[in-house]
Amino acid sequence: MTPAPQSALAPAPPIADELFQEIQEFRQRCDSLYHFNSKWDSVLNVVGIGVSLVIVACGVYRWSEAAAILGGVMTAIVSLQRAFPFTQRWQFYRLLRSQTENLLTEVKNGAVQPAQAIGILKSLRLDYAQQIPRGSSVRPESDPTDHGAPHTGDVPPSG
Repeated sequence: MTPAPQSALAPAPPIADELFQEIQEFRQRCDSLYHFNSKWDSVLNVVGIGVSLVIVACGVYRWSEAAAILGGVMTAIVSLQRAFPFTQRWQFYRLLRSQTENLLTEVKNGAVQPAQAIGILKSLRLDYAQQIPRGSSVRPESDPTDHGAPHTGDVPPSG
């Protein structure tokens, strides 16, 4: 006698409403930060393009004083883009939001166990807390406290 074919994996036990709500709130937080950073990335890019065009026009009409002032404005815009990496941040938050949406889909369809859902959410929160893109500075990339000693342990050197 042949065994009966096994159906698809049995659905996982239902996820508590509190955990489901936590996952949704995390997704909403990532979504909000994604939109905030995307908006400011666009604003700085559009303003930078506009200021560049006005600088060219000042050069054509020989308005050197205005061009010099606008050159300073352009330097400030570029500095803002380096200090606040909105492009990298909106991409980071969009990725986190997408991963959280995938988790919500798995939870809704019983594809993950509650313990797995908690583990995935913990991992996403850890990424949220540790891996946000930071702005550039005028300091060198190396750590001033690092005197050339080799790094040990499982943690890769930051930088």
